[in-house]
Amino acid sequence: RRSVPVRTFADWDNPAPGYMEADLVAHSGEDPSGSFVNTLTLTDVATGRTECIALVVKDASLIVEALDRLRATLPFRLRGFDTDNGSEFLNATVVAYCKAHEVEFTRSRPYRKNDQAWVEQKNGAVVRRFVGYRRLEGLAATEALSRLYAASRLFVNFFQPSFKLKEKTRTGSRVTKRYYAPETPCARLLASDVISEGTKERL
Repeated sequence: RRSVPVRTFADWDNPAPGYMEADLVAHSGEDPSGSFVNTLTLTDVATGRTECIALVVKDASLIVEALDRLRATLPFRLRGFDTDNGSEFLNATVVAYCKAHEVEFTRSRPYRKNDQAWVEQKNGAVVRRFVGYRRLEGLAATEALSRLYAASRLFVNFFQPSFKLKEKTRTGSRVTKRYYAPETPCARLLASDVISEGTKERL
């Protein structure tokens, strides 16, 4: 844990595409015992692009496998991986993987969910809205969830506009927030100087 630096919500400062917050959503229903399916949710801070990957259980090696598949399909390089303090993330397997692939690995402060506000919002707006709260177990449920995410990712990333915070000012106890005009994650990628013209053509 000490080898992974802390990054707060205020530390992002308009990063390039490729810095992603990650979190696990448990599909345990009302019974947290035993084995159940989890969703690995990753949200790009710059664009809002969100990827959901179904995992049959919570396991560090499965997270590394998911990152490998993700890196092959993203339209940008995975530059940063920001997680909470769960042991499924903070372990030698994930730390070694990020170091080997030159991915900046950071973590939030303990018990500060707002440090991961980007992905926490998508946990509710994407995962819980599409999947709900019931218990899912086994390979068949994992495969069904993977098929759902393969379709929903097109809607979320190419057709669903979202707001992005532009600035936040505080006057006394009053906080004023201003937002950019709503755009899809794809539109934000197309407007980015970091993305190559070939990638934009494919998008």
